[in-house]
Amino acid sequence: MQSFLRSTLALAFLGALFLLNPASAEESNDFNEVDFYFYGDLDNGDGNISTAAPTSDEDTESDCPQDSNRLSFIGNDRQWGEVGSWIVDLETPGAISTGDYIFTIWANSTQGTVENVQFRITVSVGSGGDDAQATSQSKTLTDSSETATRFDIAFDLTNESFDEGSDIEILLEYSGGDPAESPIAGGSTEQIVVLTSSVEHPAGIGNFSISHYRAWFDQIQVQDSSERVFVEARVQSAFGLSDIDDDFLELGVFGDVSGNLGLMAEFNSKEADNGTYTASFYWYYNEDNAISDTYHFNLQVKDIQGNTWEIASEEDLYLVIHEYKVDDVITSGNIQINNQTGISKVKAGSSFTIDITVVVEGEPGVTFNPVPVTILWVSDTNEIVLYETAVFANPGTSVTTSFRHTIADEGEYLIKVVLDRDNIVKELDETNNMAEFILLVEDPQKEDLMGSVVDSVKEGGVVTMLAILSVTSLLLGGYFLMKRDGEMEFDWEEDDEF
Repeated sequence: MQSFLRSTLALAFLGALFLLNPASAEESNDFNEVDFYFYGDLDNGDGNISTAAPTSDEDTESDCPQDSNRLSFIGNDRQWGEVGSWIVDLETPGAISTGDYIFTIWANSTQGTVENVQFRITVSVGSGGDDAQATSQSKTLTDSSETATRFDIAFDLTNESFDEGSDIEILLEYSGGDPAESPIAGGSTEQIVVLTSSVEHPAGIGNFSISHYRAWFDQIQVQDSSERVFVEARVQSAFGLSDIDDDFLELGVFGDVSGNLGLMAEFNSKEADNGTYTASFYWYYNEDNAISDTYHFNLQVKDIQGNTWEIASEEDLYLVIHEYKVDDVITSGNIQINNQTGISKVKAGSSFTIDITVVVEGEPGVTFNPVPVTILWVSDTNEIVLYETAVFANPGTSVTTSFRHTIADEGEYLIKVVLDRDNIVKELDETNNMAEFILLVEDPQKEDLMGSVVDSVKEGGVVTMLAILSVTSLLLGGYFLMKRDGEMEFDWEEDDEF
């Protein structure tokens, strides 16, 4: 295989090979189990949500409102006070799976004891979904405890989706259950704090099932001089660049016929740009001994929590890899006008059909062989494309394609049928890729009735023949009626003379 010169064909009119402005990014349909972690001192503003686990041994403490330590003096009701909220602006569209989730937080008392402490959360996703709200169990917190108290709050979400630029927000509220006291006696002095952002107390939501990745391919370009394909892709996470493990960006190659053989492109470079990673790859198809096939690429990405996901390219890359053991052939005998070989006369204003049979010779081992076919009208020095397509035939076979057209004006037209017009397929014989003929277009009004009928028979087949038989029957019937009328007039004249 390596001893022969190999060639590559990438048909631009069959597949997009150089994409400067992709129509849309391809969003991943993969749902992964992701842990969310909450950071920030809520006393000084809202915190943020991240997929990066805490690395600090020191807790961030946020004070709970002391006014909410006790039940109300009138009605003995719980008093809820806002601790703060965590929020993340999402950089991609995505969705969260329907399911039950658990929010976990730790709290402690830095002064005094508070009975029946509860926490309440409100979870908001995007701008159009319904908020989820849930409350924890009651627990007593005392400053004499050596460890923080854990609170688990179960909540559920149903079919939550989000758009790029929307957010996820977790609002946290606090309420204590100490007995009510007269407002005149003064406020509560006990202080409850929420602990977050440490290795020991990683507040957050575990196993959040979410789809939040997207990617797109900026370039897919064949570089046949280097026997490789250059691919440039961009990847993005709703949680920003910090969510992507940039040490693991892989480009896989798979073919429609050959399947996924584990072929991988060689990583070239990556750079961060406006919230995305741009990664480029080279696939050396010669080194992989790739066969002729229709190829696609799948970009494999890993996040910082070890989840993997992939995006497949939608563009077709028709890659023909073969030695000079293929020959695409067209001759005048392979061309028919209205199902007739050697007849190239049609009527102006009437549609006609050109049937073209492409014969392929060469090595049967070439299992994928697209053949570009172009029909040209040569007018003076200009070549006008009437039709362009591609057919597929392996060596040892043939394939037929048809084109229907109408020419309004009578005259003589030089028509060419050309295979591989751009001459990018390497063949055994490059001189048998063109056939031409003169198409005579006549004015149908200059033809007599019988001539038109005969041509119609040639073009129309059985249906036209039946129509002719009907016309013939009418003509014969008219003839006999005329004869009969003549005989009756002759008899009348004899009677008159008598």
